[in-house]
Amino acid sequence: MGNPELDKVDSAPFSDDSDESLPTYEHHVGPVAPHIQLHEQVFDIRDEKTGHPWVTLKVKSLAQSSTSLPVFEPGEDIVGSVELDLKERTTIHSVTLNIRGEVINPQNRVWKDEKQAFVSDSPFLNHVVVLFSQKGENVHGEHGKLEGHHKFPFRFKLPLTADVETSPGVTESFPLPAQFTERRAEASLNYTIACDISYGLIHKLASISKNFGVIPLHRPDPPSLLRQEAYSQGTPPPGPMVDPEGWFTMAPAKIVGKVFHTEHAEITAVLSLAKPLVYTRTTHIPLHLVLTSPSKQALDLVANPEAIQICLTRVVNAGHEARKKTDMKMGPQTQAQAQTMAIFWHSNDREDSGDQDENKRIFEGEIRIKPDQAASSAYWHLVVRYHVCILPFKVSGWEYHGKDWIAEQKVEIVVRLADGPHPVSYAPPGLTEPPLADVKEWGDLSTLWVQVNI
Repeated sequence: MGNPELDKVDSAPFSDDSDESLPTYEHHVGPVAPHIQLHEQVFDIRDEKTGHPWVTLKVKSLAQSSTSLPVFEPGEDIVGSVELDLKERTTIHSVTLNIRGEVINPQNRVWKDEKQAFVSDSPFLNHVVVLFSQKGENVHGEHGKLEGHHKFPFRFKLPLTADVETSPGVTESFPLPAQFTERRAEASLNYTIACDISYGLIHKLASISKNFGVIPLHRPDPPSLLRQEAYSQGTPPPGPMVDPEGWFTMAPAKIVGKVFHTEHAEITAVLSLAKPLVYTRTTHIPLHLVLTSPSKQALDLVANPEAIQICLTRVVNAGHEARKKTDMKMGPQTQAQAQTMAIFWHSNDREDSGDQDENKRIFEGEIRIKPDQAASSAYWHLVVRYHVCILPFKVSGWEYHGKDWIAEQKVEIVVRLADGPHPVSYAPPGLTEPPLADVKEWGDLSTLWVQVNI
């Protein structure tokens, strides 16, 4: 499966001036220790005639290779330099560095006449330092006309939090959010590092601007002791009956329908998710599903792994006070999308096999979390949330009566692994994930946004 921690920073390439995507990352835990190797990324501007690189931006980061875009942790120093290599004496007016983080939301420009319409376009991170200036003092003691090689080093500590004015005179702190940039999403959260060189008689401007990634510090708590022991020994972890502390069991969900258009039937679904409800991308969400019904015919028809429809759904909301958004009408400011469908198989666990009867079926399952899955985020103007949703089962001969989705449970997706043994997949080989569900068919999803505390 490869190393599950910090595989990728985001779910899509940045809107940069190239098709570069964010890097793949080596495993590490906690803040960067001295033995962690940093890689230097180099970006330059070349002379149009000679191809000579006369402006170079260098930065050291946690990226896996020198050809990747930079990536940093909150609280970490961003260390690098801007270098000039001038073949002839050139008037340099200024060399400026800008490290910036912001939510970009085109809809705010549409609503520009509304109160506080531009609030979410204001950068939450905007560090500007003049590394060189022809006028007055500068940190490197150079003068206006330069020739040869000149190096302007910089160091900036990335903050742990983003401070946002949530109302007049009121500022709240949020954990520094992960970047979120997808071509299908209207809003994005971007980080950029840029250097600007003003030069020549008419103050020409040469600029290098590159996106970078931020790895949130949050990690799951360790799973139950019995699950940790199973991971360490390579044995299947116990289910909810043996390890109730290791599972979160949702309230029973009633599924009502008709069998072959004649028999009315009710099936009760009890879904359990492994605790804690925080999962690392590239791993999976372990599931335990119990289906019961007075109708053996209904169970025989519906209770098969191919019919079960359970998925991981991502909901993205943007705009002013996105954290408090409760209106789930699909539109540019709110987008819901199924990310991954669960796979299921009949349980072989002793505790389950002894409990099976003609009116009960027990399944084990997993939801795979993609390596490029965007992390959960609860920033003031952009919220990324995840829910595990039970959808109507799909099988010929079953006519479902009810709402478009049956039940849901909010979960969190993070980049880092929990301390202890790494999660292990127990899915039998050869299982195929069902086609993704279409969220447009689900109708009103407003209850996914009832909770303000994200």
